[in-house]
Amino acid sequence: MSADIIQVNKLSKMFYVGSQKNLNMTFQERMTSALATPFRRIGGLLRGHGTAAADLNEAFWALRDVSFNVGQGEVVAIIGRNGAGKSTLLKVLSRITEPTSGEARINGRVGSLLEVGTGFHPELTGRENVYLNGSILGMKRREIASKFDEIVEFSEIANFIDTPVKHYSSGMRVRLAFSVAAHLEPEVMFVDEVLAVGDAAFRKKCLEKVRSVATGGSTVLVVSHNAQQVTSICQRAIWLSGGTVFEDGNASAVVTRYLSEGIGLSKERVWKEDEKSGGAIAKVHAIRIRNDRGEITNDIDVRERFCVETELDVLQAGRSLVLKYDIMNSDYMGAFTSIDTENPTFSGESWPVGRHVLRMWVPGNFLQVDTYPINVVLWTWDSEKFVEFRQTDAVCVHILDYLDGPTATRDFSTATWVGPVRPIMQWETMTPAKPRSVGHRGIHQAAP
Repeated sequence: MSADIIQVNKLSKMFYVGSQKNLNMTFQERMTSALATPFRRIGGLLRGHGTAAADLNEAFWALRDVSFNVGQGEVVAIIGRNGAGKSTLLKVLSRITEPTSGEARINGRVGSLLEVGTGFHPELTGRENVYLNGSILGMKRREIASKFDEIVEFSEIANFIDTPVKHYSSGMRVRLAFSVAAHLEPEVMFVDEVLAVGDAAFRKKCLEKVRSVATGGSTVLVVSHNAQQVTSICQRAIWLSGGTVFEDGNASAVVTRYLSEGIGLSKERVWKEDEKSGGAIAKVHAIRIRNDRGEITNDIDVRERFCVETELDVLQAGRSLVLKYDIMNSDYMGAFTSIDTENPTFSGESWPVGRHVLRMWVPGNFLQVDTYPINVVLWTWDSEKFVEFRQTDAVCVHILDYLDGPTATRDFSTATWVGPVRPIMQWETMTPAKPRSVGHRGIHQAAP
């Protein structure tokens, strides 16, 4: 028997999609088409198509010859752009969708967290839906009963467990559904973006649950767009592109190359003279990312420092201004905030009319591997105190780790690294001095 828990061999999935040619049909053409539809569907069945596919005439390959193996206890991320085939792959592996060709073998009990809440009945209470959903996921009634209190405690909705689910908020429904699925104790777990739902505290709780499942020896496949999340819990990443495996390897290395493909926001944004980018006091002309060599780029080596540069036009003399950057991670949680405390405002001076260039430098070996959108706010710092300019996602920066030099991870690139920062910290090792041998008076003398 193979040590691989998941074996995927030349897996392909084809869908039929419709064309746009029927959108401009006349009434007569639509009536003729409607009368002919039953006969077309019968013809489609004779050709081996499903009834729903009879009116669809274009083949789309969501997956094409996908092959990989996953060993016991591995935590593997499936990454790629929207439409790359990530969710389709998990649905095929979960036996929700049949493959067009190829095969997938899974040894062990499977728990799927694909679309949390699937199987919940709105008229039933939370308690009743726990038993219903648990049964759908493959748990026996006795097993559900033994874990019921733990499921409810994890979901944090004990006060509403006997309330019909139709009265639940979407967040409450997600909490209960995830809690049921997470307590299945599977040997193989599939997780599709459900770690991005709910509030921050619950997302953290879900992430810890997935970690505990993985450390317990289960095999986990995670679909996520969050680069920092991928590198914090996964040792390996499979990059899908156009339904095929583009790259398979170390999570940090694969995510680095994925981000370096330019996925995300711009490295530079320039406003034209007639565009609104400020007020009567000041306007923003441009915001960009520069590396340590002065090049405009948002692909930054984790070891290299970079700057966020803003070109600012001051239109009125005698005013005080403050520029603020909010650096977010790919999950849109704040990494850090910075304001330009070195500008004339903080030295008791006013800004002269004209163009000014402000640069905020971020040191190397500071941020974690991830994509960081940057929000920019410019406001006056005087008696009026109002915002002149605000831009969400003005630019973004990709922090990349090429694994070819000294970083905070050293040779532990397969380990998990948490949080938005990954600095090289100063460490000290204090080794106690060895005592000298006992003298003639029986007294130990410490070595100098």
